[in-house]
Amino acid sequence: MLWLGLLSTVNGMNIPHESYELENGLKVILLEDHTLPKVVVDTWYSVGSYDDPKGASGFAHLFEHLMFMGTAQIPEKEFDRKMEIAGGWNNATTGDDTTNYFDVGPSELVDLLLYMEADRMTGLDITQHKLDLQREVVRNERRQNYEDRPYGKIWLEMPEMLYPPEHPYHLEGIGSHEDLLAATLETVNNFYADWYRPNNATLCVAGDFDPEHVKARIEEWYGPLKAGKEVIHAPSTPPTAPIVKDKTITDQVPAPVFLLMWHSPVYFEQGDADADVLASILAGSPEARLTSKLVYEDRSVQEIDVFQFSRGRGSVFMVYVSAFPETDIDAVTAAVHKELSDISDGSKPITELELTKALNNREMNFLWGLEGLLDRAEILLGYQVHKGQSDYLEQDIQRYRDVSPESIQRLVQKYFIEDKSARLIVVPEEEDSEK
Repeated sequence: MLWLGLLSTVNGMNIPHESYELENGLKVILLEDHTLPKVVVDTWYSVGSYDDPKGASGFAHLFEHLMFMGTAQIPEKEFDRKMEIAGGWNNATTGDDTTNYFDVGPSELVDLLLYMEADRMTGLDITQHKLDLQREVVRNERRQNYEDRPYGKIWLEMPEMLYPPEHPYHLEGIGSHEDLLAATLETVNNFYADWYRPNNATLCVAGDFDPEHVKARIEEWYGPLKAGKEVIHAPSTPPTAPIVKDKTITDQVPAPVFLLMWHSPVYFEQGDADADVLASILAGSPEARLTSKLVYEDRSVQEIDVFQFSRGRGSVFMVYVSAFPETDIDAVTAAVHKELSDISDGSKPITELELTKALNNREMNFLWGLEGLLDRAEILLGYQVHKGQSDYLEQDIQRYRDVSPESIQRLVQKYFIEDKSARLIVVPEEEDSEK
């Protein structure tokens, strides 16, 4: 009854908004919400670490930093200062397939936010000094978040194990020190010209604003910007098997951790939702299959997480195990494979109760995620960029409702077999006996 009740509350659900496109190709989404005197200006560019030039890993992320270094109209540091003295704030993220820049502030700040974003879309002032400065910032970020952080090396090793060298996902988006040091001003300017143009961007304005006023400002400030050449991403084929099946590394950590990984369906494609649901059935609650057995019954591991890392050109399904120093890693690995094998051959099929709990929890979490203004803007932008339509909410919910025990079984049979898995183990470094 809980599941049926939940379904009745979201049937016909949508996020009311308006979408249109400027003559230069800029896609615009307007989401009015007058609940609070607040506005969000959020811009997604269809460029991510996937599009890093050959021999220039980390470039998309490096460029994200450069976008805050000023234009001829708004010099370095003025972008943040103008926004913050008026009560606003901003941030940005670089993903595998997109880069987004979001600004948040009081309603009266909407004109300033739009003007500044339009200005830096094509008017960035890039100098050698700025490149050198941000290059070192990014290199320090790599050290802090990956090289020196406990277990951080996992995320540097994982893509090289799963993707061949010719695939753009082969290197983590932070980039290598060698490639970052080799970045030139010419390469930076070419990257900017290729990807930062209105025909490769989607703008969402959300919150307390007058739509007619905002449309006029968008036309005034974004309309004159010239479209760039046709955007073409390098072709690639999602891999089906890992490049390296088993690897052990050391780190300055107190206890072992290991990952089991499989290639899985790409973002929004058939099987992607099933993988999300399967992850919830395997871990995430005391009664979940792997958590129940390995954490509570056997007490062989400290914690276990399972998740579908959805991406546009090759997703990854992961089982992340936090072990004890005495954990038999091979035995736990075998237990995970056994659980998946039992689903695959039907000896332990997914039950309707398991499915209902997983779907209920996922849908409730999804609905809670619609409360925030920025969250709703991000959802609409994601739909527009990945599916080509901002009004995809009902279809998104429906793809999870279509998941069944049988569809999960087919997914496991096709993707999550032992021969297609990779394992990465992190063990503590041995202490120097002379100390």
